[in-house]
Amino acid sequence: MQFFEYLLNKFGTNEPIMSNEIEFEDYSKPWIYKQLNTLVAEGKLMRFEKGVYYIPTETVFGKSLLNPRKVIEKKYISDGNDTIGYYSGVTFQNQLRLSTQMSNVIEIYTNNETSKTRDVLVGSQRVLLRRARTKITGSNVAVLSFLELMNDTSPAFLDDERKEIIQDFIKANGITRKNITEYAPVFPDRVMRNLIESEVVYNVAP
Repeated sequence: MQFFEYLLNKFGTNEPIMSNEIEFEDYSKPWIYKQLNTLVAEGKLMRFEKGVYYIPTETVFGKSLLNPRKVIEKKYISDGNDTIGYYSGVTFQNQLRLSTQMSNVIEIYTNNETSKTRDVLVGSQRVLLRRARTKITGSNVAVLSFLELMNDTSPAFLDDERKEIIQDFIKANGITRKNITEYAPVFPDRVMRNLIESEVVYNVAP
């Protein structure tokens, strides 16, 4: 199999390809990087940013552009195999339809960040990265997202309509008081205060 065919079969078009995840037969990393540069020069591959490539398609406006959200998702939320992060702040509130407030910054907690907070640009999209409070996995991401939400909001913000949305999220993800007890210690004390004062805690199963 040719190298380009391998990339096309494994990743498809208009999807992020991280150079560090490419393994082609028994070829070395320097050989792979050289081939990537050759494919970019030939126009078969596009470089989105350092270490990130994609196979474009042809459009009426020329070669397609890679959506920065796909890169953000793969680098900081899920690498395709493991859950490594979650959205927070206004970003997560918008996803749950708790808020219509718009923000130019995407907020994320991720395993792939060692600094307490760091601003990065992915394409033209500004992302505020925060170091994970504890290792994020597929089994705990829902409860961590929920506790982060309770840290970012206040009882006054949580009217009946918003409480109903949160209750649906709790039920859909099977969040229990046992889950909360396990992970609450890595969050500020205000999280438990907000849970109790907002009465949201009473919607959580034991």
